[in-house]
Amino acid sequence: MKSYLSPAGFKILAHRGSTQSGSVENTLEALQAAVDLGITYLETDVQATSDGVAVLFHDKDLSRIAGVRKRVSELSLNDLAALTHRGKPLVIPQLVDALKRFPKAKFNLDLKTAEAIAPTVLAIRSQDAFDRVLVSSFSGARRKAALEQLPGVATSPDALLVLSIWFAVRFTGQRLLGRLIGEVDVMQIPTNFGPIRFDDRKFIEALHRNSVLVHFWTINDVAEATRLKELGADGIVTDESKLMMSKFGV
Repeated sequence: MKSYLSPAGFKILAHRGSTQSGSVENTLEALQAAVDLGITYLETDVQATSDGVAVLFHDKDLSRIAGVRKRVSELSLNDLAALTHRGKPLVIPQLVDALKRFPKAKFNLDLKTAEAIAPTVLAIRSQDAFDRVLVSSFSGARRKAALEQLPGVATSPDALLVLSIWFAVRFTGQRLLGRLIGEVDVMQIPTNFGPIRFDDRKFIEALHRNSVLVHFWTINDVAEATRLKELGADGIVTDESKLMMSKFGV
């Protein structure tokens, strides 16, 4: 098990930080709120500004958060600094600043764009944060391009690889699974994709036999989190950080 995933135990990953107190998602305040609850794992998203800086932001454009119909990639870091959220200044943090501010936290980084790869790699290297980041993406090309520059960094599979792994477990046994799962450290998956169910004890056990952990997202109900834990899940990604820590936190 890579150091990113140790020590063993059921993990609570704060989805874009903790926003129950009113903090805007993916801001330093939201990340701080999660850390203040005792959460070690911070799930967040990375994009790049027009001047090539890695920042934490999820959406395709800024309309929901800042009321601006532009993408992060269309604005410079200085342009982002002028944005507001509900009439108050909005500070979209740089990845490097988040890594600096929370040196004991572990970051689950979802690369949202190809342009984010180079500045993300630079930020991780600048903070020597190789052991406390997991890099992934829904895009296999983005994920692989980042990992080529970050050897040894933990990863979870892209969407196509998730489906390939499920197919291998269901229909081919160990023959194909071993090849597919070689670079994967943890499966971070929903409970299902259409009719395909990932919340299956045999599926989880097959992954565990190959030293791969299993995290489910986005789980905001305690009963559902308990059910998944009893099936063998190793953690959940949640919007309900406080609630889940009260139930599962140590």
